[in-house]
Amino acid sequence: MPASTTPPPTATPTTTRERYRRWQDSGAFAPDRTPGSPAWSMILPPPNITGDLHLGHAYEHTLSDTLTRWHRMQGESTLWLPGLDHAAIATNALLERRLRAEGTSRAVIGREEFARRAWAWKDACEAGITTQMRDLGASPDWDRLTFTLDEGPSRATRTAFTRLFDDGLIYRARRDTLWCPGCATTLSDIEADHAGTQPTCSRCRSPLETRSTPQWYLRTSALAAAATDAVTGGATRIDPPDALRDYLRWAADLDDWCISRQLWWGHRIPVWYGPGGKTRAFPSDEQIPDGWTQDEDTLDTWFSSALWPLSTLGWPDDTADLRRFYPNSLLVTGNDLIFFWALRMTLLCTYLTGQPPIRRMLFHGMIRDSHGRKMSKSLGNTVDPLPLIAEHGPDTLRLALARRSRPGADIPFGDDDLTGARGFLTKLRSITALAARSGCSWRRTRPAPSHLLDRWLLTRLDAALAPARAGYDTGDLATAGDALTRFAEDDLSGLHLEARKDELYAGDASARAALSYTLTALLTALHPMLPFTTEELAETLGWSGNLDHEPCPEPGEPDPEAAAAGEQLRALRDATRSHRVRQGFSTAPLPARGHGIPLWTELCRIAGLTDTARLTDTARLTDTAPGPDPVSELRVLGGTLTLPARAELDAAQRRILLRRLEHAGTQVDRLSERLADPRFRERAPVAAQERARADLDANAREQRRLRAMLELAAG
Repeated sequence: MPASTTPPPTATPTTTRERYRRWQDSGAFAPDRTPGSPAWSMILPPPNITGDLHLGHAYEHTLSDTLTRWHRMQGESTLWLPGLDHAAIATNALLERRLRAEGTSRAVIGREEFARRAWAWKDACEAGITTQMRDLGASPDWDRLTFTLDEGPSRATRTAFTRLFDDGLIYRARRDTLWCPGCATTLSDIEADHAGTQPTCSRCRSPLETRSTPQWYLRTSALAAAATDAVTGGATRIDPPDALRDYLRWAADLDDWCISRQLWWGHRIPVWYGPGGKTRAFPSDEQIPDGWTQDEDTLDTWFSSALWPLSTLGWPDDTADLRRFYPNSLLVTGNDLIFFWALRMTLLCTYLTGQPPIRRMLFHGMIRDSHGRKMSKSLGNTVDPLPLIAEHGPDTLRLALARRSRPGADIPFGDDDLTGARGFLTKLRSITALAARSGCSWRRTRPAPSHLLDRWLLTRLDAALAPARAGYDTGDLATAGDALTRFAEDDLSGLHLEARKDELYAGDASARAALSYTLTALLTALHPMLPFTTEELAETLGWSGNLDHEPCPEPGEPDPEAAAAGEQLRALRDATRSHRVRQGFSTAPLPARGHGIPLWTELCRIAGLTDTARLTDTARLTDTAPGPDPVSELRVLGGTLTLPARAELDAAQRRILLRRLEHAGTQVDRLSERLADPRFRERAPVAAQERARADLDANAREQRRLRAMLELAAG
């Protein structure tokens, strides 16, 4: 089907939201129920209900959504489970601050009213968080959105506690613990920020005290061996290697886990006290006898979070979802949650089911600003993703983050990342518009083009698809993104279209088939990262449907002849451009002679050359010189290109070169003065000093080059 429309210059928030709504309404995010299709599952690290999402969430959701869409495209029954965390301490502290602002407290309003306010706050946060995720293009199965205090997780939490209590793994003891007077609860050592010798609460910043209090503990040391075996035995893979070392270090040095908190918001400890000093944990399906009173404390938030792979799939019941999607295929989360969450999930879920909960754990680094500083409210360098999405579009932000995403590595992020991503999307739209105007259409079948450069294009496509597929498989989005964007910019747009544009417009069958297939494959391969843009552009080529269900093409067979010819063409083009600059030639066509260059016609076109065989004798390069001038004869990859070696500069060209020489000299003087200034060396960031030195070197080289050109022309 021929192209029906030309792609608009940019997508708008309205069009992206409409497309997202079509995806969701069509059930595109639900797992495929086709019998026999392989299952793939992942839980979303549930965001805390403490306000809006930040750029760190946007990064994690971009990474997770990209991998989810990739697995859908592989034909797998893909389940990405969304959720929200009640964040007991943080939410409790937030609500208490609000109450103090009203001149009251939780003690005055009572437990029931406090819970009502907490649930109202949760509902408001849920709406904001899920809207932000949708605006970014995240595609979990929203019909399964789960909150840690919902009925299902609450039942799972109570069942797990009761089983661990009955097995003697949960006990109550009085010990010295850290106490936060601001939050009015005990904390674990790892929940403190230690400032000098005085630890402070990581939530309210109150100085912590040491108190002897009765608390509930889990004997995690008794569960550690199984958590270690899950990794060392191969049931669970952890990437990158640094994360594996941290996991094993934590597992080898576990203290018993203090799981009780003196808060009102959370899962209440399912222990009751009866007559005669009796103490018992009751499962959720058992009636509590008269005269028994429940423990006042609540569970550490991480206790219910550690059950998330189970509680979201219906455990403790033997559900079809549990049988199909447990263990989860993948966990994507920050490397700051190795101990808090990943290890504790493995401890509890392995004990309760006999199976580790995750087959592969992929830990990512932290978002940092362009100066390498961790983003934090105290530094004033945090970034709200919503204005970025509104200004640049979701796919611009997704691509900017994806191209920085390497397993375990921190992510430096700045305006340059957005500028580069936006520039690529503009280029992709231009490529698609050209293809649509030249009659290209969506083509899944690989062609067998007759033209050597069209064959070369397919070899370069294959060279990009291989690392892109590997990057998606391993979670290395930077590798996938770099391979695909470099191909589009350097190979497809930068060489092939420049050389074959005229034939495309003239209806050349080989060029049209090669471009149709190449653009189909490129948009499909980019789709996990750029879901909005790729579908929009695919529609202009006559496609319809959901690209999540389009398989990404496999690389084809090697074509050494075409590969060599295309790379020779690229190298000769670049060599010709360098020769023009060195010799000071204008952009006018240069007479040239070639030997051993299969793509000679294409070289003449893209390098601005005129074949001397078509010129009069007086205009041809001389053949009477005693030997080839080394400057005029370029030998590249088996081909020889002979070009004129001197430039006759007219007055206008000489004035241009003199102005450029003057500018380069001014820059050299300015940068030399700056680098000699002690204040600049002491105060400027290292990166700024390195940029200044690089600029100085570049301008000094330009100064030398321009002088040489003027001297050469002067004879």
